[in-house]
Amino acid sequence: METAWYFRLFYVNILWFIISWLLFGIIRAKRMSGPGPSKSWVLAFWTSFIVGWVLTWFVTFSINLAFWIGIGIIVFGEVVFALGFIAMRVYPERKQAVVDWGIYKVSRHSHILAGIICLLGVIIMGWNPASIIYIILWVYFVSYVALSHFGVLNEEKLNIERFGQEYVDYMKRVPRYFFIK
Repeated sequence: METAWYFRLFYVNILWFIISWLLFGIIRAKRMSGPGPSKSWVLAFWTSFIVGWVLTWFVTFSINLAFWIGIGIIVFGEVVFALGFIAMRVYPERKQAVVDWGIYKVSRHSHILAGIICLLGVIIMGWNPASIIYIILWVYFVSYVALSHFGVLNEEKLNIERFGQEYVDYMKRVPRYFFIK
């Protein structure tokens, strides 16, 4: 039986992206600014996103246990996103440049981790180890995690240049990804 056109991971992936941007806008995370990554990193990021969207077009899902587990993982990832956005709001009583409160007490790069968590949820929703495209999607996931990690390393260099010793001290206190230094 042919799967209906709307049971494709592509739509879940786009919906996750839209919800994340809506959270950003609603919570008004104004401290999330700065010089940002180089043009090559931005290009790599968007290319990676588009490749992911194309791959997810070819993976279908059905309403089963994997679907509900995937939804739960995506919701958890969106909560991590929201906590990061909340911490990045402007708090006039907090004068320091480096945000080290909220979720940033336990993870320096919670937004990157939240994106990885959400993507994992999307992939689990389409659970089908017998499908070649699904296996390719897992290879994409591993590549996405690696690219994200190199992006984080680049961001840390930029933050050291921008914030100096304050950020170096922050790096010593807080792990990069929750429990992983």
